[in-house]
Amino acid sequence: MILHEQIQMLFDNKLYTNIVALAPMVLSATDNNPELLPPASIAQTMVYLADSFLEQKEYGKAEVYYRKALDLRKTLSKQRGMGNSAAKELSAETEIRYQMHICHLALKQSVQALLVLQGIPAKLRSVRVNMALGKLYVMNGLERPAISAFKEVIRECPLALEAILALIKLGVSYVELVRLIFNGNPSNNLDWVVQWIKGQCHLHSCEYLSASTIFCHLQDASLLKDDVTNLVSQGTTLFLAGDGAGALLPLQRAHSLDPLSLKGMDILAVILANEKKSVELEALALKLISVSDSSFESWVAMGYHYLLSRKLTRALYLAHKACTCCIPTPGIEPLILKGTILQELKKWPEAITHFREGLQTAPHRFEIYRGIVHCYLALQRSREAMNIAASSLHHIGHTPRTFTLYASVLLKDPVTTAKGKVFLERALNMDPRYTPAVFLLIDSYEQAGQRSKAIELLTKQINQQPTNRLHHILGDLFIKNGDMDKALEQYNSALMLEPNNVKTIEAINRLENALVAKLENHLDLEADDLPDSDEEVNSI
Repeated sequence: MILHEQIQMLFDNKLYTNIVALAPMVLSATDNNPELLPPASIAQTMVYLADSFLEQKEYGKAEVYYRKALDLRKTLSKQRGMGNSAAKELSAETEIRYQMHICHLALKQSVQALLVLQGIPAKLRSVRVNMALGKLYVMNGLERPAISAFKEVIRECPLALEAILALIKLGVSYVELVRLIFNGNPSNNLDWVVQWIKGQCHLHSCEYLSASTIFCHLQDASLLKDDVTNLVSQGTTLFLAGDGAGALLPLQRAHSLDPLSLKGMDILAVILANEKKSVELEALALKLISVSDSSFESWVAMGYHYLLSRKLTRALYLAHKACTCCIPTPGIEPLILKGTILQELKKWPEAITHFREGLQTAPHRFEIYRGIVHCYLALQRSREAMNIAASSLHHIGHTPRTFTLYASVLLKDPVTTAKGKVFLERALNMDPRYTPAVFLLIDSYEQAGQRSKAIELLTKQINQQPTNRLHHILGDLFIKNGDMDKALEQYNSALMLEPNNVKTIEAINRLENALVAKLENHLDLEADDLPDSDEEVNSI
């Protein structure tokens, strides 16, 4: 029985736990008796043992044995006596280094992982190695070598979509990508691929309207109808553009088509939380956790579920767990979630820290600017809030959301209130249905004593998009004007839209009680005017 062949047989049959039990004893025996195995077989046994530890996710032990095997391999390669047969027995250095990099990544050691792969000569780097190098360069903030590495991947595998998306995020233009992928002449049967790539370029350039148009066209009139990847891209684009309601349908469609896919489900959780759809959010979170408990999307969804349930301490723990899933690269949605929860807990400085961390990697995300502004306003630091709101105009552009955010800061100071109203009106000119601007403008009109303008704006909005809240606010304004009948009419309209709305029901009850009390008071006054006895009647 040849010992090395037995170890190889165990490995070929994937009996990794048996190798972990046997190989260390074999290596100890060879230390005491070097003639038990030739040096090349010892090195290969170390690789088998390292691979087995890697399969069992014992990354530290695996890395130690890979390094020992690599060192022994180098020693053997320098010896003149090592023949071709011994060399063939050894795993390639490239393969050993690639496995070592996996161990370092699992141990959160991205720099060491990068150094290990950089030790492979450029001519010997496979497509897989270049792909890993590209990712590591991005992790360590080295953009130029990352671009070079991903380009090498695409030269060998032109439709490596992950590499293509990485290059888009790194700022490579659409024209350069098409030239690199198709040599400048894409075939007609791959036109849908070209369009999808073009849509991704628009998306990462924050040109959301153009991106949405392309993704919607691919969904409606091409081979990508009901494709999960395209649906997620469509939903993500609409969400980033501020159209949460529009993003909901494609993301829900994607989830129904592939319930095991996690991509974009963190954004779906955000939308469901914003829409207060607690039942759907809980179902989504439980499903994602059952799919994977090591992906940030699952913990983001569960975190928003607890945030919506006002269990903030639990939500904060889940948000932290989501953040740790993204190490070493920070995830945007986990950071926004954690910042939002800290904001709800009134831990303003900590919330600002997390929002600012997100701002470094995603300066286009409106939610980050909004969170920082609200925190600064809570800390009564209006100047910093103004600077951040102005920065959103610069990085995101002039949109209804950024105009409204900037106006919300201006309205805090009586000196700039008039300017704030101008920005709100500009926001509504761009999107007449943008309700956050509507509510702020109504408040400013009311504070200025311009109740008639507030009623006029509300009436116009209700004609365009009747909601419970709009009817309710209009009812409140009618009460302040003393018009109880119109107020009751608005509350009833609000209740028809949301029959279980507690605030509306309470408002109706208060108003009806007030009307009854008023009527009873009026009847009491009339009764006081009536004669008390027959004698008084006769005297009259």
